[in-house]
Amino acid sequence: MRNARTLPALAYGEFSRRVHEQATGVHHVTNAQLELTYRCNLHCRHCYTDPYNHRDWIAQELSFSEIIRVIDDMAEIGILWLNLTGGEVFQHPRFWDIYEHAYRRGFLLQLYTNGTLFTDAVVTRLQAQPPFTIDISCHAVDESSFDWFTQVPGSFRAFRRGLELLRQADLPFTLKTKGMNWNRQQLPAIKYFVESFGQPFSVTTTLSPRLDGDLSSLSYRMAPADVATLQLDMMGGTPSEEECRTAAGLLQRPADRLYRCGCGTNTIHINAQGELGTCTLQYERRYSLRAYSLRDAIERLFQDIASLHYTSDVPCRTCELQSFCDKKPTEAHRECGSPDAPIPYNCDVAVARAELATNQRLIHPLRVSR
Repeated sequence: MRNARTLPALAYGEFSRRVHEQATGVHHVTNAQLELTYRCNLHCRHCYTDPYNHRDWIAQELSFSEIIRVIDDMAEIGILWLNLTGGEVFQHPRFWDIYEHAYRRGFLLQLYTNGTLFTDAVVTRLQAQPPFTIDISCHAVDESSFDWFTQVPGSFRAFRRGLELLRQADLPFTLKTKGMNWNRQQLPAIKYFVESFGQPFSVTTTLSPRLDGDLSSLSYRMAPADVATLQLDMMGGTPSEEECRTAAGLLQRPADRLYRCGCGTNTIHINAQGELGTCTLQYERRYSLRAYSLRDAIERLFQDIASLHYTSDVPCRTCELQSFCDKKPTEAHRECGSPDAPIPYNCDVAVARAELATNQRLIHPLRVSR
């Protein structure tokens, strides 16, 4: 065709960056995480949803027709990335109907899974309609440790079998690791294992209270000094996805907004009961999609999050180390009784990170005379 113009190709990373920058400026939602179910075949010791992996809670989950309506509403408002998670997504009795409907709606689909339920039949169906990526948790690479952590004998062998099926099928998958006190010494071996699949090693360290308020999962937290040095030890100082901090953050005086992260900009989370939040563990404000339309719920939710400020004179309100801190208001509420409250563990981690970044001793935020 004469004088035809070829559209320039754009690398995915650059495309994603541009979309998110534009969306953040106008608070347009581009990313959604949808918990399909609390059902799971494993009982991982740190899992925040596992207390709801019970028939009484499962009975309260969104119905199939409600899930389809939510997916259609997400497509209508222009969401591009859709993360289907659980629990374990493959445990939902109508997973394939849901997945195929979302696939036809044109989302870039991401699956979060423990990797133990892949079979030849599952892989064949995914090959026919491949997801954008499959994220699989990898917290240990020896059978005894893995099965101890999941509390299900044979889970490690099922995990390894699943990875081999995905590799043979050439399906896109990534391995993600949660660094904890029990697997800290195993992280070099886990890194070697992940890289044997031709993938970069990525590790995060934040642990959260369980959805029912149980704090037992926090007992697996890594020591603050280990959290601070982990990136340097494992990846030569390359920041992980959870860490967007620089020493320059020490010079910034934060506003007194309760949420200083990206909450209420371009991402939403919908739990298995249809409650809308801004991220996985933001439960200070939630709107039921059984009572509100998706568009209306997002508008109300984002306004709420923007309006929340510190209401007491706590150290967090003016802390200069906030860019090094993992504190989340809902976690502070559950762990310390108030979303305003500092979480001592997070303060210790922030100080350790800041001291490593600046190479100087700093005054601990909870020891400053006020």
